[in-house]
Amino acid sequence: MIRHGESVLLDTTAIIEAHRQGIWKPLVNGFRLATVEKCIEEVDTGNLVAGERLEIDTGRLRREMMVYQVDDATMAEAVLSSEGKLQILHDGEKELLAYATNVSGIFYISSQDRACVRVGAKMGLLDRFVSLEEMAEAVGRKRLPLP
Repeated sequence: MIRHGESVLLDTTAIIEAHRQGIWKPLVNGFRLATVEKCIEEVDTGNLVAGERLEIDTGRLRREMMVYQVDDATMAEAVLSSEGKLQILHDGEKELLAYATNVSGIFYISSQDRACVRVGAKMGLLDRFVSLEEMAEAVGRKRLPLP
């Protein structure tokens, strides 16, 4: 079970949903959050919720979480370790899972996309995945409202 203060890699869907659910600030205060550059780009260009744009300040995101770059060699290694399955994901998810393969220590990954979780499992990362609900509960938010 995830604990307050632990590191969590968030994909685009997790960042957008945390904002939509109104739990972003508690997550920022409760965990060491990180993502990859491509996820920040996706938040900036494709964050439609129910057909409406959800305004998220990507400059503020960069101040509130670590944002990592993923090089070509890391991506190539990740594609091989996923047996090519990484290619079915959105670019941000690809980069996030590629980055995750080189992280050591205790960390978690949060994604709202089942395909990302399935590919992550193929890459040996299944035990790293955590839901936004689990994260919210760890910082004192009991239950997320239904969409």
